[in-house]
Amino acid sequence: MKSNANYDVIIIGAGPGGISAAIYFKRAGINPLIIEADAPGGTLNKTHKIENYPGYVDKDGTTLAFRMYSQIEELGVELKSEKVINIERKTSRYEVKTNSNSYFSNYVLIATGKIPRKLKAINADKFEGKGISYCTICDGALYKNKDIAIIGGGNSAMEAVSYMKDIANNIYVINRSLNLRADEEEKKVINNSNVKVIYDANVVEIIGKDKVEKIKLDNGDSLDVSAVFICIGQDSNLAYYQNLDLKSDALGIIVDKDMKTSDDNVYACGDAISKDLYQVVTATSEGAIAATNIIKKIRKSNN
Repeated sequence: MKSNANYDVIIIGAGPGGISAAIYFKRAGINPLIIEADAPGGTLNKTHKIENYPGYVDKDGTTLAFRMYSQIEELGVELKSEKVINIERKTSRYEVKTNSNSYFSNYVLIATGKIPRKLKAINADKFEGKGISYCTICDGALYKNKDIAIIGGGNSAMEAVSYMKDIANNIYVINRSLNLRADEEEKKVINNSNVKVIYDANVVEIIGKDKVEKIKLDNGDSLDVSAVFICIGQDSNLAYYQNLDLKSDALGIIVDKDMKTSDDNVYACGDAISKDLYQVVTATSEGAIAATNIIKKIRKSNN
């Protein structure tokens, strides 16, 4: 594992929060390092439509992700396509270890978002990538004119239905309660003729040989489907920063109004933190707040 030079700040994650922070750092004359395991833009790349981000009318998430990335690319922000596996405090600075390198910084900003919540059903893990998916934009085209199931009743599930309604043959929406949690506007998509909502039901088993062929529900029904798209929420990814012993709860890392964690030189923003509203607009705001407060500390220490 290589050892690299010290940075003032390392941003982990190139989603809206991390990108927003990077812009503020560069404008302040500070060169951050961004480490991102996937495509810049984070979950924007898996979002079918965005209708509540001010000034953005193109709607698709991938276009917004590309524009955000293009902005930091023009600014010359350094970005490493690597996966962070651990963060450790080394006296007055931090060692950020990835799958191929080790980087050092005086400040760390965690902006990695969350990971999809797994389906608790027999054989669910076995069929991941073989009909089990968490992203309709990524895998939806594989199931053209096929019958599919979408698990969940929130906005993300309705977005998945909206994306698949003109691709799939029949869409079964499996909702665990008697009511959908999605916004009223989002719910309208279930009125399409090829969409059927099954309420008060859970998937208990995935059946197939080499790929998904059928799902069994706890109400006794079985459905022949070629794919199952899981949209049941996300969980915090605690693994890589556990050594920092940051205060957190079931929703994510606990931060103060400055986006500072329980470690004075570690900040967090976006979907990684515990909060009430998980949106692109809140993530960009939090990234800006975190960066601004880190900038103040850097300037104070340099005086």
